[in-house]
Amino acid sequence: MEFSDLYKQSNSALAQFSPDGRFIAVAVEHRLIVRDSENPKRIHAVFSTPYTAPFVQQVEWSRDSRFVLTASFAQSRVDVWAPDDIDWRCAITDEVARVERAVWSPDSLHVLTFSELDLRLSVWSLVDGDERRYVQFPKLQAGVSFHPDGEFAAVAQRRDLRDYIGVYSTQDWRLVRELALDTADVQGVRWSPDGLHIVAWDTSASFVVQVLNVGGAVKRSVQPADAGLGVRTCVWSPSGQFVVLGGYDGRLHVLSSLTWRAVATLEPKPHISIPTDVFCETELPRALSASRIHTRFDLATVPCTLKMGGKSHKTCVEFSADGSLLCAVNEAMPCTVWVWQVRTMRVSAIIQTLHPVRVCVWSPVENVLVFATGTASVYLWRENRGCHLFEVPAASVAVGGVVWNPNGDGMAVLSKGLFAMAYITDQTEPE
Repeated sequence: MEFSDLYKQSNSALAQFSPDGRFIAVAVEHRLIVRDSENPKRIHAVFSTPYTAPFVQQVEWSRDSRFVLTASFAQSRVDVWAPDDIDWRCAITDEVARVERAVWSPDSLHVLTFSELDLRLSVWSLVDGDERRYVQFPKLQAGVSFHPDGEFAAVAQRRDLRDYIGVYSTQDWRLVRELALDTADVQGVRWSPDGLHIVAWDTSASFVVQVLNVGGAVKRSVQPADAGLGVRTCVWSPSGQFVVLGGYDGRLHVLSSLTWRAVATLEPKPHISIPTDVFCETELPRALSASRIHTRFDLATVPCTLKMGGKSHKTCVEFSADGSLLCAVNEAMPCTVWVWQVRTMRVSAIIQTLHPVRVCVWSPVENVLVFATGTASVYLWRENRGCHLFEVPAASVAVGGVVWNPNGDGMAVLSKGLFAMAYITDQTEPE
């Protein structure tokens, strides 16, 4: 793995690659800087926003990579910029209620803004500045989920003390169908990859999940008797064959989209007795003159017991690019990354780190898992090739975030106030 020089950024959560992989946009206080992803020394565009502290609070590219929006929720303002036309600009302000979130529509010609107190969802046109449509009583926390082909949007709404899913056409933003839900306080909606079903889940106090088809028929209501608290994560496999429901108890309920019944319950446990690869990070002897701690991965002898506890920074449930692997990190064991084979629902690898995992993401094009723990190292795991770590050359870096380039050629490695590009080479895996 090769690293670029370090460059400034103000908020690790705001670093975003353009969908075509050509550029990376980062915020530096009130400025938006667009750099070339292959040669980050080359600055493509710099935009100066009118925001005061806390400056830029959101950065998001349009799907066609032509535009990038920035937002200051403290000032209830959204701006849209065109990196290939630095003289073009669009400013969005809501004179009625404060803006709390902004989302691109799939056509890249409309921006959706959520108002405070779930008052309304406003749809702004970049083509006709006077055109504006509204969706009443959206649920900000549940958000909006778009149909895979971008023709429809599913918006969670609440009126008359009941939850609904409004299905809207993204062509004219008119209501196509309204689906009633049997939830107390819907927390999220997610469209299936084939566009035939919508999953909705209830408040964190109750593990209630509803699966509906686009006609409004409830295909399945999922409420495990021993689930405890509610759904924390909901993830579809890329093929749509499975949907994984992660609970606050750390267990993962895997449902088949053919029967809408659980085919497996994956429960991470600290004691490992079955044969599997368990990689444990160990600290190497430190030289007196060394400025940093060096570590490596060793294979543990099974049976073994994993480390529990530690401050949790990240919970993660994510399928690999081809859907053959599933990884997870939970609060009870924040220093452990679990990887399962989806075909057999068996553990493929367990990775134990010295510090809690802060980020864990799959490559968008191949089964390569990258994660970081707030140290100067980036960790990489591949099936049947083991786990390796790579140290960022700069001594001041503590990697707290990783963002993959959509083309899979590299990633942005993010530290406090700084970032570097990392590129996977043929020599990425050391001997």
